[in-house]
Parts: sequence; C-alpha cells; structure tokens
Amino acid sequence: MPALEHILTRLRALAGPALWLWLALAAAGTFHFLRTTLATKSDNAIIAALNSGEDREIDAGPASDAVLLARVNELLRRDRFDEAQALANGMAGRSAPSYRVKAIYNIANDRVRRAVAAIGNGDIDGATALVNVAKSEYRIALRMEPTNWDLKHNLDVAMRIVRDLPLSDSDPEEVPPDAPTRVWTDLPGVPKGLP
Repeated sequence: MPALEHILTRLRALAGPALWLWLALAAAGTFHFLRTTLATKSDNAIIAALNSGEDREIDAGPASDAVLLARVNELLRRDRFDEAQALANGMAGRSAPSYRVKAIYNIANDRVRRAVAAIGNGDIDGATALVNVAKSEYRIALRMEPTNWDLKHNLDVAMRIVRDLPLSDSDPEEVPPDAPTRVWTDLPGVPKGLP
C-alpha cells in the first residue's frame, strides 16, 4: 500500500503545475483565436468598403495581403495607377505569391486597357510601350504561377496586340545612314474575340 500512496502523492504534486500549464495554454489559445477573429473581421470590413467604391486609406505595413490587393484594385478603378503600382511593388517582399500574382495581373490588365484606349486615340507609340510592359508583367507573374490559364491567355492577347519580332543579326547602331526608314509598325491591331 505504501507504494500506491507514494504514486498518488506524486501524481497530485505533478497535477498542480500541469494544471497551471494547461490553463496558461488554453488562455493563450483563446487570446490568439479572438485576436485573429477580430483582425479578420476588420480586414473583411475594409475589403467590403474598398469593393463598394469607398476610397479608404490603409497602412500598408500591418495590412493583410487581401487588404493590400483590394486597395490595389480600388486604386486602379480610380485611375490612380502610380499609387497602385507603388503598393503592388511594396507587396513583393512581404505578400504571399498568390496575392502578388493577382496584383501584377490586375496592373498588367490595366496597362492593356490603357493601350487599347491609346490605340483609339491614335497614340501607337504609347500603346506599344504599355503593351510591352504588360507582357513583361504577365511573364513575371507566370514565373510565379506557371499553370495560371488567365495569365497565359492575357499574355497571348497582349502578344497579338504587339508582336515580339525576332531581333536582326545586325546591331541597331550599325544601320547605314541611307537605309530606308521603318514604315511597318509593331502594332498590327487589337484582336477581336478569343484566339
């Protein structure tokens, strides 16, 4: 019997610290759950406000990836392209790749829309530059998400707007002075429909 009493005494002695440890872990878990729930609720309210067209400033430092993406999209809707580009560039080091890809994709799409408008206004050089930058952004996003069909499709459309022509073997600085000026544009036109 003394062995059993010794074991029970030992268990009672261990139960005190274990109980306190369990209570501390439960309190920490509850605190973490409440903090995460409140942060998610706050993020959802900000995203809903941005999606409804409210121009809400955010602090990019503590903002979640979803809030940053919603802000980029709202800035693009408001034609504040430079601010959207700066915010998306800031996402590079801190955001999950999926959110970064979505931001790059939306900015590249906006460039293509601007290029189509520039074509309508007769600004062929400006449209060509916009489409070339959009193509490079689609390629950056495709390196991060190579199976994204929407990226592949939009890159294909952009490549149809401005073709990637093979470079000639001669150096462009070695063009003879009596060479004819280039009359063919790299911009064949805006494609209609699916490929």
